[in-house]
Amino acid sequence: MNLGLIDRVALVGASSQGLGKAIAKSLAQEGAKIAICSRNQRTLEETRQALEAETNAKVISVVADLSLKQDIEKLLGTVKTQLGAIDILINNTGNPPAGRLMDLAEEDWEQAYQLVLMSAIRLTKGVIPDMMAQGWGRIINIATSAVEQPRGDLLISTTFRTGLAAFSRAIAADLARHNVIIHTVCPGVIGTDAMLNLAKNMAATEGITVENAEERLAFGVPMGRMGEPEEIAALVTCLASDKLSYMTGQTITMDGGKLTVPLKSAYADASRKNKL
Repeated sequence: MNLGLIDRVALVGASSQGLGKAIAKSLAQEGAKIAICSRNQRTLEETRQALEAETNAKVISVVADLSLKQDIEKLLGTVKTQLGAIDILINNTGNPPAGRLMDLAEEDWEQAYQLVLMSAIRLTKGVIPDMMAQGWGRIINIATSAVEQPRGDLLISTTFRTGLAAFSRAIAADLARHNVIIHTVCPGVIGTDAMLNLAKNMAATEGITVENAEERLAFGVPMGRMGEPEEIAALVTCLASDKLSYMTGQTITMDGGKLTVPLKSAYADASRKNKL
């Protein structure tokens, strides 16, 4: 199936590893030209080389801290100079610190505000003029399932990623007339390298198998497993394509069905598990 992405220019945030890397690879496999970015130059260059070798796509890498306005301006300018106007923007960042209200310092909130919310706003404002001029554009934000079911232990992520989803929905109608489409994708528990390493550390600390640790991390997911980064990447790639061009402003959760479980039932299951 031709998704209409051949030679489209895609900028993917936080893409040296994890979900960002998987999304960049998926878009490259569909023929898009890819710009990846992160703060770690060595890892970024390794990823660039691997993506080019695996997909035969044109891939450039730009070192950038997405929490800094000047780095975002440099990033946008570099991509446009080397690849052309950006057609597809994937707003993706690393996770802010976990913690409940009284655990979090004001500096944690300020840093996360710049990284999670302001980076997406700045990047979106930066790409919209060219997208509107050419009558085609896709903006997809990577958030968290906590947008739909807020979590007190992930308070910063819940707060700012929910704000990002609201921002996207608020501007969707104004962009739609120019064929610029915007969505927010909310992953649940996904088996990224960071999550799998967490499982290994949990197994070592608690004296259980890695498989049991992964089951604990995926507890409450009706499908009984973590999601794969490639599954999120496939959804994002479809949303970026011409095949789903009659929808915009959506907040889409991909969590193995966890949000379908009533909270009362989830709490009861957790209580029973703790008693066991």
